[in-house]
Amino acid sequence: MREFFGREKILVPSAQSLPSFLKNATIRAMDFSSKKVAIVADWLTSRGGAERVIFSLAKLFPNATIFTSVFDETAFPELSNRDVRCTWLQKLPKKIRKKHQFLLPFFPGAFSKLDLSEFDLIVSSSSSGFSKCVQKNCSKKTKHVCFCHTPVRFLYHARDEYIFKFPLPWWGKPVRFFLPKILNWLEKIDQRAAKNVDFWIANSNFVGERISKFYHKKSTTIYPGVETQSFAAAGKKKSERKYFLAVGRFIPYKKFDLLVEVFKKNGLKLKLAGRGPDFEKCRELARGAENIEFLGFAPDENLPNLYAGARAFLFPAEEDFGLTPVEAMAAGTPVIFFSRGGATESVGEWGTPFSAQTPESLQRAIDTFLKSEKTLDREKIFERGAEFDEKNFREKFADFLTSLE
Repeated sequence: MREFFGREKILVPSAQSLPSFLKNATIRAMDFSSKKVAIVADWLTSRGGAERVIFSLAKLFPNATIFTSVFDETAFPELSNRDVRCTWLQKLPKKIRKKHQFLLPFFPGAFSKLDLSEFDLIVSSSSSGFSKCVQKNCSKKTKHVCFCHTPVRFLYHARDEYIFKFPLPWWGKPVRFFLPKILNWLEKIDQRAAKNVDFWIANSNFVGERISKFYHKKSTTIYPGVETQSFAAAGKKKSERKYFLAVGRFIPYKKFDLLVEVFKKNGLKLKLAGRGPDFEKCRELARGAENIEFLGFAPDENLPNLYAGARAFLFPAEEDFGLTPVEAMAAGTPVIFFSRGGATESVGEWGTPFSAQTPESLQRAIDTFLKSEKTLDREKIFERGAEFDEKNFREKFADFLTSLE
C-alpha cells in the first residue's frame, strides 16, 4: 500500500483537466462496488456541518451502511431509504436521546460494541461523539479512515470552557464537580481509539495542526462542501440586502452573545438563525433592542434567500472550518470573520477579518466593511463560494481513497 500520510491542501482540478488515468481512478473510487463500506457518524439528531458531510459521504457511497450512536429519522428525510444502524443508546426514551450531550460517557463503549466485522472500509466522521471508537476487522485488513472535524473539543483545546461555561440544567449542575475526572477518563479512551485509525483527513489545515498536536498523527486536508447552486441562484436574483446575519448553534464558543452586545449598541439590523443552550441567554441580553431578530431554527430550504438578503454574514467563532461562511459566499454575501481557525482558509482575503473576540474589534471590522460595501466585487465572492461545491469534496475524497489502493 502506498504511504499517504503527508498533510497537505489538495487542489481540485476541473474534470476536463484531469488526465485519463485520474478520471478512471475517480470513477473506481466513487463506484466502490467491490468494497463493503461503513460510514460512522457521532450522532444524527440535528442538522449541522458534520451532518452535511455525512450526506456527502452517503452520496459518494450509495450502498454504504450508516452507523451512529442515536438517530432522529424525522430530522433526516435524506436518509429514509438508507440502512442506518444505531448503538444500544437508541433504545433509550426519545427525550433522553435528544440530549445526547449527557450521554457522552456512554458513547465510546456503545460504538465499540457495534459489529463492523463485515466491512472492508470504515469512514468515521468525528468531532465530539467518539465515532472513531468503532472496532475494525483486523483479520480482514479493514481500513479505518477518519474525517476529523476536530479532536474532541471538550477534551483538548476547549476543556476549561466546557467545564466552567457550558450551560447545564439545574439537575445537571452537580455533574460539573465530577467533570475533570470524567474528561480525564474519556481522554484516555479517545487516545486509544486514535491509535486504531489508519488514515486521517482534516477538514482544514487548522484542524490538521490539532491532529498533529493532540493525536501525534499526520493528516491530509480536504475541505467540506455545500450544494452551492441554490445559494448562487438566490444571491444573483437578490437586488436589495438589508440586514446582517449569523447562522448556527447557540453554544458558548460560537460567540453569538458578542454579536448581540455589539449590535445592541450600534443599532444596525441583525438576524440570528439557530437554536441551542445559549439561545435564551442571548435573547435576554438583546432585550429592548428592536433591531435584533431571533429567527429560531431555519430549515435548509429557507437558507439561500436568508443569506441572499444579508449585507454581510457574521462569523465570530474560532471554528474548525465552518460551512456557513462558505454558504454565504456562494450566495454572494461578504463575510466578517474572526481571524483564527478555518475561516482564514475558506474566507481569507475575500472577507473582512477582526483580530480579537471583543466588541471593539468586531465593531472596527463592521466599520471597515461599511466603508467598502458599495465597491464590493460580488462576482469574486460568488466565484470563491463556488470553489467549495459539494461535488468537489466528493471528487477529492474519492481521489484520496484511490491513492490508498
